[in-house]
Amino acid sequence: VVIGAITNGRGNPFDMPSISPYFDFCISGEDEGVFPKRKPDRGIYEAALRRYRDLILVKTKNGGVGDSALREEEDNDIVLNWVHVGDDLANDVGASASCGAKAVWLIEESLEDETGEVVPSWSTATNEELEKRAKLDEMARQYVSAKIDKLDELPSVIMGILEG
Repeated sequence: VVIGAITNGRGNPFDMPSISPYFDFCISGEDEGVFPKRKPDRGIYEAALRRYRDLILVKTKNGGVGDSALREEEDNDIVLNWVHVGDDLANDVGASASCGAKAVWLIEESLEDETGEVVPSWSTATNEELEKRAKLDEMARQYVSAKIDKLDELPSVIMGILEG
């Protein structure tokens, strides 16, 4: 298993001692070679997939075990079984699914209204921007493979996705 972070900002898990041991890499929308391809642009996800493949190739060449999520098909095409976890429907769920991910939507129940819609506590966006965002969110909703309220639900959800 390889775990990477994909962020539009400078939030790097390697700068956070409590979680840094769990990550193998981080891709930021600010990175050279990625900018300006920030989420929801496919470019940031494609950069993460390239980094993942590079890590697996290094592990394999150094005698390590390859990742079971990466396998060669009969025609030598590489097929990747990957899961993306994010808290934003358009930027995380829809965008990662367009690159082949199974998307897990992380949302705190307290941020939902009675219909299940996410209710932000505040916004500086115009009504037009909010309407556009609502449409993007609605389109992305179809790609939710699973929804979780807490990160401790993630291991069982991922196992279900991979076994399903």
